[in-house]
Amino acid sequence: MRHYPLLVAAPFVALLAGCGADTGGDSAFNPATDVELLFSTFILKNTETVDNLQHTRFDDFYRGIQPLDSDDADAAEVTGQLRGLVHSLMGADADDSGQTYDRVRNPLDLMNQVIAANEVANFVEGRNYISDRIDEGKPATYNTRSNESLIRFVDQAATLNQEPLPVREWRYQTLAWTYTPYDEDGNAGHDKVFRTIQHIARQDDSADEDDLPQLVSFLAGTQFDANNFVTTGYNQPEMATVSFATRTLGSLELRQEFIGEKTDTLFISDTDSPWFTINGTTPDCVRAELDYPMQVLRLYTSTGESATIDHDNDPETPKEDNPAHCGMKDIGDETLSFATVAVPARQ
Repeated sequence: MRHYPLLVAAPFVALLAGCGADTGGDSAFNPATDVELLFSTFILKNTETVDNLQHTRFDDFYRGIQPLDSDDADAAEVTGQLRGLVHSLMGADADDSGQTYDRVRNPLDLMNQVIAANEVANFVEGRNYISDRIDEGKPATYNTRSNESLIRFVDQAATLNQEPLPVREWRYQTLAWTYTPYDEDGNAGHDKVFRTIQHIARQDDSADEDDLPQLVSFLAGTQFDANNFVTTGYNQPEMATVSFATRTLGSLELRQEFIGEKTDTLFISDTDSPWFTINGTTPDCVRAELDYPMQVLRLYTSTGESATIDHDNDPETPKEDNPAHCGMKDIGDETLSFATVAVPARQ
């Protein structure tokens, strides 16, 4: 049984990058430096030559939850609400079909695209350093937080329009790549690269709350196979997870497995507004699990249930998983399930 406890986590107009960092010896080398970028806009779209949107975080999920049966009203309602969440959280706009989006505006997808574009000297240096160490079979780290380096993106159009600070300026508290040739027991052959991206929105007490973005912060981690790690374009992830904090949509987490079971699992908890309803109820815990090979979406919900059972009368007895919590339910306990369309790239 798999249990899922909920966790809490464009063209360049100008390019300014800092100088190389000092090092304290080969094993302590960390090339992260300050990076400041001015964009004409933060909006990402596909172009005639580049399909940017296929690499955005929710692309597979957004398309994959499309019900196979177009007459299933319950499935259509759930799909519409989940896609509405992606619109609010990731700044996505649906295309004419309504089954995919044709633009996004959010700091996670933008950073992923900027890294892949290979136009930021320090990011290129970081990936090349990790690649060189992979060839040598030696651990390596690129970490802006450790070097107290600032990454700052500014949207020129939003600035000219005097948009609130968290709309026009995005800062990243952490961008890190870590290469680990060994597993947790110190055995060689692990060969994974982990990337971490953290963003916390700027404060703007003078702005109207309705003008502020839903996304307050996120912490994203991605695992790559070091043997296939590339220094240009996009790296294919093996696993990825991202935790979001929002103003009114609650705490969210998306977990993605691109190898093995090939699933996307979206958790939603602690919502402050009843934006999600099912069977006339507004659950405070939702788990939407999309199984790509089986082409099925399973929806698990609960209300007023904690993730664990605490034995107050017997402090020596450890806490137990609460089977009534949406993150602990298993196949057969779903509130709703329905067949979905195929997404060949994930199958």
